[in-house]
Amino acid sequence: MVDTSSFGSYEPIMPLSSSVQKPREARLFTLNNSAMTARLTDLGAAIVGIDAPDNNGTFKDVVLGFDDAPSYYPDGQGTYFGATVGPSANRVEGATVPIDGAVYRLPANEGTNNLHTDRVRGLHAQLWQSEVFESTDCVRFTCTMGAGVPGSDLELPGARMFTVTYELDGTCLRVTFDAQTTAPTFINLTNHSYFNLAGQASGSAAGQELQLFAECFLPIDDASIPTGELRPVAGTPFDFRAPKAIGRDIEASDEQLARGNGYDHCFCIDGYEPDDGTGQPPEPRLAARAVDPASGRGMELWTSLPGLQLYTGNFIGGVVGKGGHTYENRGGFALEPQFYPATPSHPAFPNAIFTPERPYRAVTEYRFFTA
Repeated sequence: MVDTSSFGSYEPIMPLSSSVQKPREARLFTLNNSAMTARLTDLGAAIVGIDAPDNNGTFKDVVLGFDDAPSYYPDGQGTYFGATVGPSANRVEGATVPIDGAVYRLPANEGTNNLHTDRVRGLHAQLWQSEVFESTDCVRFTCTMGAGVPGSDLELPGARMFTVTYELDGTCLRVTFDAQTTAPTFINLTNHSYFNLAGQASGSAAGQELQLFAECFLPIDDASIPTGELRPVAGTPFDFRAPKAIGRDIEASDEQLARGNGYDHCFCIDGYEPDDGTGQPPEPRLAARAVDPASGRGMELWTSLPGLQLYTGNFIGGVVGKGGHTYENRGGFALEPQFYPATPSHPAFPNAIFTPERPYRAVTEYRFFTA
């Protein structure tokens, strides 16, 4: 079942398409079955909430966020909570992308580098078009972006059409990302939800257990840019191959933890195989498994993408979220499936340049269970 309701009026500051009217009423879409509820919005094609059961059958919302659309942009700057981030998620070194011998620019919005495209022009800040499929508990969001203007600070090439499809299947929320382009271009999309499996207003998530199916991670420099090394996790605080509390090693004396003020690193998910060049993604692999020991509420993340950014909410303290609850640092953790950050700087990383003949497609599944 899919219910639709108002989520508050929102006026895109810099809409990407002339077809986007402003202001517009943002909409909230509720997918509901007997097993789980997911709330989504056309603002940023975002996950607003997921109500999942614990081992006593008690449902709680496990996604951090806000009560209405305007609260996601209280000062005109996007917060990224729950949103689809792109066309360039995470960091790009030097805010430049080489494609076919030319160099294209992104805004230098984190020192000399780029983070998450742009706070007001990225996909997370747009009101997407929506389509509801009642028979399959499914909502599809679509957003178009014209080719960048040469000489501007957002000049990635190609007229692009992005589609994000959410489908609720039992206790699995399946997310399919598609993008088509008229010219070779850089695309790296992710979802930026923060999770707390005890409930979004329950305090620190540091005691929740996490397992990552990754033998290596990407160390970063002082500007949080991957160096290009794939470093084995064995013998480091980044070893989540066996389940452990998220906060167990987070205060360890480690240069990488100091640079991120905790975990803010990409893990190389085991078993990645590149797409076949036709837009068909590889089969999703198990990337992460998280459990709240107190409630028994758990989640597995499966993805077709090569990397998973673990961000432990190191700077979200003071944010006032749903129900007026003030979140604390490490009050939620983000698991962001994506191509590796700084991919344009490292040719050995999986290829994130897509073409009309090689469209972008990725699948991520959030599978909830009780332990």
